[in-house]
Amino acid sequence: MILPNLASIDDIRSVRYDVCGIVRTVTLNSKAMVTLTHGPENVKPQRKLVGENGHFCFEVPAGEYQLSALPVDSERSSSLMFSPGSISVNVNSPLLDLEFSQSQVNVHGKVSCKQQCSQNILVSLVRLAGGVEQEKKTTTLEQDNVNFVFKKVFPGKYRVEVKNSLPEGLAKDDWCWDQSILNIDVGTDDVRDIVFVQKGYWIELVSTHDTNAYIQQPDSSRLDLLIKKGSQRICVETSGQHEIHLTNPCISFGTSSVLFDTANLMPIHINAKKYLVKGEIHVDMSSIQENIDSKDIVVDILKSDGSFIEKISTSLVLGKDNQNDFTAFEYSIWADLGEDFIFVPHDSSIGRNKVLFYPARQQYSVSMNGCQDTVPLITARTGLYLEGSVLPATSDVDIKILAAGKSNYAHLNKGDVATEAKTDSEGSFFAGPLYDDIVYKVEASKDGYHLKQTGPYTFSCQKLGQILVRIYGENSELLPSVLLSLSGEKGYRNNSISSSGGTFTFDNLFPGSFYLRPLLKEYKFNPSAVAIDLNSGESREAEFRATRVAYSAMGSVTLLTGQPKEGVFVEARSESTGFYEEATTDSFGRFRLRGLVPGSTYSIRVAAKDNLQFAAVERASPEYLSVNVGHEDMTGIDFVVFERPEVTILSGHVEGDGIDTLHPHLSVEIRSATDSSRVEAVLPLPLSYYFEVRDLPKGKHLVQLRSGLPSHTHRFESELVEVDLEKDPQIHVGPLKYKTEERHQKQELTPAPVFPLIVGVSVVALVISMPRLNDLYQSAVGMTSLGSGMAPTKKEPRKNILRKRV
Repeated sequence: MILPNLASIDDIRSVRYDVCGIVRTVTLNSKAMVTLTHGPENVKPQRKLVGENGHFCFEVPAGEYQLSALPVDSERSSSLMFSPGSISVNVNSPLLDLEFSQSQVNVHGKVSCKQQCSQNILVSLVRLAGGVEQEKKTTTLEQDNVNFVFKKVFPGKYRVEVKNSLPEGLAKDDWCWDQSILNIDVGTDDVRDIVFVQKGYWIELVSTHDTNAYIQQPDSSRLDLLIKKGSQRICVETSGQHEIHLTNPCISFGTSSVLFDTANLMPIHINAKKYLVKGEIHVDMSSIQENIDSKDIVVDILKSDGSFIEKISTSLVLGKDNQNDFTAFEYSIWADLGEDFIFVPHDSSIGRNKVLFYPARQQYSVSMNGCQDTVPLITARTGLYLEGSVLPATSDVDIKILAAGKSNYAHLNKGDVATEAKTDSEGSFFAGPLYDDIVYKVEASKDGYHLKQTGPYTFSCQKLGQILVRIYGENSELLPSVLLSLSGEKGYRNNSISSSGGTFTFDNLFPGSFYLRPLLKEYKFNPSAVAIDLNSGESREAEFRATRVAYSAMGSVTLLTGQPKEGVFVEARSESTGFYEEATTDSFGRFRLRGLVPGSTYSIRVAAKDNLQFAAVERASPEYLSVNVGHEDMTGIDFVVFERPEVTILSGHVEGDGIDTLHPHLSVEIRSATDSSRVEAVLPLPLSYYFEVRDLPKGKHLVQLRSGLPSHTHRFESELVEVDLEKDPQIHVGPLKYKTEERHQKQELTPAPVFPLIVGVSVVALVISMPRLNDLYQSAVGMTSLGSGMAPTKKEPRKNILRKRV
């Protein structure tokens, strides 16, 4: 206390001093505090929240202290750091100008490119908080430089990313990097050690199948690749143009290599085009003395319908050695998915016995979308050869080797021709190769020769003769074809037609005697026949002169519409001489009556004959024509015919006593004449007593009346009429008559004798009174019943039904 009367006061000494300052922040709504530590031992550490204006103030004793600015919530404010990190002060007087500022640093880095870096390279700085992206900054390289910088970066955890973005703005990076992402912790100091190194260029591949591949790089090194089915990216470390070599052994992609340029990167599509189909042929060398070469074994490739595609060669894959007795050849073809093939191997060698293949052909379908299974194995061995001869030696004899059964390997059935050959000048033949799973038959033939088999593969030969026939007409007349009848020994007969010029040759005739006769209507021949003796291999000529002795009448038959009528019989008859000729019209309705004798008069008409192949003719106009035959053919004899209707109509009418009364009970029944149990039609008798039935089947039928009256009261008899609708499709029956009679039954009474009645009554009474005579009674009654039967009813004999034909 200071009093007025004090002459002096003690010196005033400072005990505490103010330590004040300000904390400057950039982040909005951020809260900070300042801590005061490292003071004298008697001073405890202190901390104070910074006010809204950023000011803080401590009151402390003199001494040395350390002040630090910190965020209030360190987890939420990981980027809230201050610079300087701490301030050391020696307090011996008030300090009012301390200052902390929120830290912001620069992040420096660079990009190392394979070639010159461009402005397309983007570097991103992503701020992380709790593993979640909160803020992202993107920058480009400095012009003509490889460096980049992010300024005023708050402290915290960050991810730095690099990407080469094309001008088109593709989402994917087309460069590959040693590391395209780096995680960094930003503190209060600048970051300067970030480096991104370009490793190469991304190549996008889209493949339909897994395949091996490689890239030959500029430094001659080889980059082996395993391309998977689908889409994938491969990093190529060198720039420029490259070539991907595809090495799939069983799939062809249309090309063995694909070019690409890192300066113009586009997706590379690898699509399967063909699939490798291969198989093997194993040749059994035990039956072959000579070596067989791969050029000798070829394979024909056919479509499934048998049409030829191409011929391919084979390659030797395994030779004969001590461990195996076969040589293996391989064949292959590139095919589309879904194709079907038939592989048919052949031996094209010359100068040795050829081999045959088992089976002779192999079918195969390209069904797998990938590497194909091997074609089933085909084996081969020397074929079967047949050697024979013809005696006496005859050249150019045709030899046919026929299969005696069905082959399991070749496409041969019984009777098929396996191969053919010809005999040489010595009469020998050599046929093959043949499959050895069946037996073969040999046939020999040659025009003008008869060959007879004398052994399995030997034949005897006999040269046959011939007869040349020439027929001449009058005044160089061109004769029509002549029937030549040649007969010989042992029942030989040959009927042939000569050409229109009158010539014909009978070939392949055995030696012997022959009889030749020419035949042609309207002609006689001089000589009428000749006898010819023919020796082995001899050629004889026979000449005839033809003289005309009769002539023809020609015309046509048509319908009323002018349509020609085929199959009509036309006849010519001479009443004075009795001559008769007949002809039938062809498809044009034309006919020719041959053999009409000159000086005779013939009546020509359409004959009343039915041709089962054509509709019957009912009548013709004119009915007939008379012609006088001279020494020339006659024409213009024409007829118009009317066809018989095809629809059958059976009609008739009924007459009889009391028909008005019986009419409701009468019906007409039509049955088959061949099967009387089959009823074709039944119809009630109409009021007009006239009936008509259409469309009955052609043939014979029976027609009669049926009565609906009871048979025990009325006796009814009807005529039975037979009709033939085949002969006459439209026919009328009538009158159809019947007889009827009413039955009157009378019952006659016969007086019964009285005495037997009295005896019977007595016996009954006796049996009833005497049970032991019951059996006797039963026997007596039975005998009486049997003996007293009624007289048989008189059976009226059945009268035969009258049956007449219409």
